[in-house]
Amino acid sequence: MIAPKQITVTIDSQKCVGEEGQTVLQIATANRIYIPTLCYLKHLSSWGGCRMCIVEIAGSPKVVPSCATPAMDGTTYTANNDRLRQLRRLTLELLFSERNHICPFCPTNHGDCELQQQGYRHGMDSVRYPYLYPALPVDTSGEYFALDHNRCILCTRCVRVCDEVEGVHTLDVAFRGEKNRVIVDLNGIFGASDTCTNCGACVAACPTGALFDKAAAFRGKLNTCQVVRTTCTECPVGCGLLVFTKENRIVEVFGDHDSKVSLGHLCARGRYETWAVPRERIVQPMIRSIHALKPVSWEQALREIARIRGKLDATQTALLVSPRITNEAAITVARVAARFGKVGMFVARDESALCGAGAGALEGTNSLSNADAIIVLGAQPSRTHGVLAAKIRNAVRRRRAKLLVFHAHKSDLDQHADICANIVSLEHVFWDRVAEALKNVKRPALVYGAAAMTPIGVTVMARLIQILESNPSRHAPVLIPLPTSTNGQAVAAVGVEPVEDVAPWLDAQPLQYLHIIASDEPDGGARLFEEKHVRALLERIDCVVVQASYESELTEAARIVLPSVTWSEKSGTVTNIEGRELPLQPVLTPRGEAREDARILEELVS
Repeated sequence: MIAPKQITVTIDSQKCVGEEGQTVLQIATANRIYIPTLCYLKHLSSWGGCRMCIVEIAGSPKVVPSCATPAMDGTTYTANNDRLRQLRRLTLELLFSERNHICPFCPTNHGDCELQQQGYRHGMDSVRYPYLYPALPVDTSGEYFALDHNRCILCTRCVRVCDEVEGVHTLDVAFRGEKNRVIVDLNGIFGASDTCTNCGACVAACPTGALFDKAAAFRGKLNTCQVVRTTCTECPVGCGLLVFTKENRIVEVFGDHDSKVSLGHLCARGRYETWAVPRERIVQPMIRSIHALKPVSWEQALREIARIRGKLDATQTALLVSPRITNEAAITVARVAARFGKVGMFVARDESALCGAGAGALEGTNSLSNADAIIVLGAQPSRTHGVLAAKIRNAVRRRRAKLLVFHAHKSDLDQHADICANIVSLEHVFWDRVAEALKNVKRPALVYGAAAMTPIGVTVMARLIQILESNPSRHAPVLIPLPTSTNGQAVAAVGVEPVEDVAPWLDAQPLQYLHIIASDEPDGGARLFEEKHVRALLERIDCVVVQASYESELTEAARIVLPSVTWSEKSGTVTNIEGRELPLQPVLTPRGEAREDARILEELVS
């Protein structure tokens, strides 16, 4: 690949080196020259609408927006002088007077609002224009966030991130003049939108309080919070999180732009369901007394488990673990496996083969950005892997990549697909259409989920591979296995058997003791009861111990319950679907008497 040509420009009397094609703002930022911005946001297309980043070009009387002006080799620019500062202040005064920017009542007051910050920076102590005070609506119908048009400065950052990053274009700008405002779909509301994915990217992009998270409002100003980098464990993509905390509670969660996996983007599960959805925590050990669970000390609980296990042979015991445990906990499980008659990991139907497949190449999900054809087979990324679905949507909408969807439930991806077959035909006419769609493909990517492991899924995959191999000019397809289990591939890699059908696994030999590590499964492990006969089989076991973070039907069926830490309290690592080992940093101190999964297991068998 040819390296970009270097250019040299002068900005505020400083010689700056950049690359051909970079804007004046990009070169200035790289050389630590400050230029104020409001509508500009890294990773989004430049708009140049707010006029805060204006600069002068030597020899020209005009000012131009630096975010949208390509730098020219040898040119001299002025980014900061009295004239520019005065023009920027006039712009700010107009912005403050246009809508209802009453800071004391705004959830982003006290340093979190970029408009307010620019007002302080430019020495604003008054506004010389009359305030319009328009009465604009506030849309609070969304599940997690709200839109207050009174605080909007029409920077369009929310519109661009919705279109260019999440790829759904739920937001747009409508009307003209003083009636100009951001709209949802065709001037609807968030609560009725059938395109919004609740990813929250618009909230993260908003420089004022126009878009705000309901759960974060008035919890505290972000610039006084502690910030911790960690990894989302809601799915195996492993997106980076920036978690803001204060007084041992989460104030806000944003995507980490330094994450090589997600580049700062998150889905609804990672951004909201991790903390904004209330769940009943288990905060201390409990032992069932007659028909109710009663709190006890850790010493009592461990002593009772040791007493019960001491009467049994190893063959009468079993250990069943969640795929959400950390790599360190998985290693502990493998080390103590000999103390149990059998050890398994409960996974979704048809998912054991995906867990055993091993993690993919490091460039796996990022290769979707370069693929000219994406095949989704037996997977539902819109429902289970939101950030991956966004990458697929953008590849199709912005780069015109072909999309073929096979053997999956209906989703929003269907509307973008060249071929969408929820029920796959085996007739030649259908496969001739598939072959025609893939005829000139050179960089295909195959995303496959659990349903690809069924007989019909395997047949479809074989047909697809046959078609792709018939094109001699193409590259080898990038294969991206898509399990729903957070860390299932790493747990399986240490020798823990994936178990799809828990009932037969339990019924294979008589058990007197079963230890279930549900860890921080959002439903507390209750999904085990979705399988027929599991509840009845658990009732036949004398002692069921459940190690979990949240109360559920499963903990209600247990004889002993042990409190486990949640994602925000864990330390260690997880391995994502690309094979990256990603760090987990404790965001909060463990609540109550909750302990790490590995520590609990070690104390049980010591």
